[in-house]
Amino acid sequence: MLELAAKFILETKTMTTETSFEMTGYAKRKYNVTAPINVDVARNYLRAVVAIASADGELAQEEIDWFMEEQQQMGTPSDLLEENVINFDGKNADIEQLLSAIHYDFSINVGHSMLYQAIKMSRADGVYHEKEKAAVDRAAEILGIERKVVVSLESLAEIEESADRLRLAIFETDVE
Repeated sequence: MLELAAKFILETKTMTTETSFEMTGYAKRKYNVTAPINVDVARNYLRAVVAIASADGELAQEEIDWFMEEQQQMGTPSDLLEENVINFDGKNADIEQLLSAIHYDFSINVGHSMLYQAIKMSRADGVYHEKEKAAVDRAAEILGIERKVVVSLESLAEIEESADRLRLAIFETDVE
């Protein structure tokens, strides 16, 4: 099930021995991340996103693939991805505990970014399950994020999916 993710881990195995790591140009362009990321914060962030996407009782391959690719493009070290995405049991995780362990000082709103990635990951299999939506709502509540922000993030994910389909249609490829 984790074939693509495992392949990447094996091909790019790096060990995080520092307390922080630098993000890529992609992270700067897409999320405006400019400062190094603390490894402990990253660990809890990854686990929280996986737990939210696992709220429907399963973590679909498409969801794992989307999150792994996004994190790889951002420069998250492969050992962190292996430990906290591939080998982490998000179905039995306590989202409140994970979110309370995230203490951060970033150039971006990490809570908004986390919910955005959780929504995108949850939708990657083509189904944004009610339990996933409820987990996003619960995470927003814990983080003190207003409902209108959650609706905006969900709408953004829908717009991006529509734009992707439009681009493919313009390029005359098969579009679902």
